Parts: sequence; structure tokens; C-alpha cells
Amino acid sequence: MFSFNDLMVIASKCEMLYLSNVVIMNNNEIVPEKEEAAVSLEALFKALPNVKFFRYYLPKNSVNIITAKTAEQLFKIPHFLCLDRFEMNEIPGCFDIKSFYGHIKKNKKTLIFLDFSDQIPDEYETRLQTIVEEILGTENREYKVPRIYFSGITDSFDDKMRDLYNQN
Repeated sequence: MFSFNDLMVIASKCEMLYLSNVVIMNNNEIVPEKEEAAVSLEALFKALPNVKFFRYYLPKNSVNIITAKTAEQLFKIPHFLCLDRFEMNEIPGCFDIKSFYGHIKKNKKTLIFLDFSDQIPDEYETRLQTIVEEILGTENREYKVPRIYFSGITDSFDDKMRDLYNQN
């Protein structure tokens, strides 16, 4: 756990940010009393306008860091749309992949890597598989191809996704 204020002291002007298994707390409590004390991903982005490379390996319990509204809220942050690279690991099933995929299909700038939690529901995994199949089935892509990984992806699809991603 890391306090939001402490993070801003060391990261407010950074261009590269890599967070691994850390929860950014909304206050300076050492052990928070409530899960709501975690800072959401979108609140974190709003406070870091200089970031160009962002990687977040989410903690197993990412309650309130990622919500159903996270994707929608990220698109409202102008500098999110200007990132060079966006990577997120252990993404929970509450993340609105449908909205985010809409952004992916318009994205011409940001390299995107999404690695989903092994705990996502089967129907969410099916949605991801459909998205991967659509990306691989599109011949003339006018967007940067993301790398999408989840436990149910077949090796051949993963290899193709990796190859396309590396061509970006």
C-alpha cells in the first residue's frame, strides 16, 4: 500500500510509471479501515498528466481500483488518449471491455497490452475470445493492434496476437 500523497511527491512529473501489486490509498492510513480508501485507476490518471508509459500489475484484490465505469472514465481524460503505452495485468471481470474495445478500434497512437485475471467468468472470457477473433479476422486495421491475453486464449491465437502487436 502506498498513499496517494506520497505517490504524487515522487511521481507527479514522471513520464513512465510502473506499479506492481500496489494499492494507492486515498489517505495516509497505514491499514485502511475500508476498501473504498483505494484510489481508482481513473483518479490516478487524472493526477498524472505527464505519464506516457503506464504499466499496472493490479493486486489480486483490485476492488475500487477498477470498476464497471473505469473504461468510460478513462476516455474522458485527455492525456489518457495520448499515452505511448498502456499495460495492465490481472484485470478483473468488472472492467468494461466492450467500451474499451470501442476505443481500441479508434486508437492509432497507444500500444495496449491487456492481461486478464484467471478469475474472470466464463461469459467474460467468451467476450474476450470474440474480440480476439474479430481483431485477427480484420484484414485492414486502421488502429494499433492490442495484445490481449487471458487464460482461455488458444496458443495459436495468442501467437498471432503477439506477432501483430510486435509489428506495431
